[in-house]
Amino acid sequence: MEDSSSNVTLSPSAYQKAPSELEELQKQHEEKASRIEELKRRIETMKLRLEKKKNEVPEEKIEAVKTLNERYNDMRDEYNALLSQELLESDK
Repeated sequence: MEDSSSNVTLSPSAYQKAPSELEELQKQHEEKASRIEELKRRIETMKLRLEKKKNEVPEEKIEAVKTLNERYNDMRDEYNALLSQELLESDK
């Protein structure tokens, strides 16, 4: 039994076609590799942006809590002042 693959002969046009196919495949590979690198950069940029946003949110929350705390303290002081004034007036 003969191996049929050993009997395959390529015509000159097949030799010419093979390099152009190889060049096309190389071009496609380079384009895909370039796209992969671009996507890696974009992913890294997005990670950095998300990390920055993650760190900014607590600062905003801390500022909001400080503001609420100040408002609470002001209202509590006003309440205590009015309460003590009312108690003094009721004792008279």
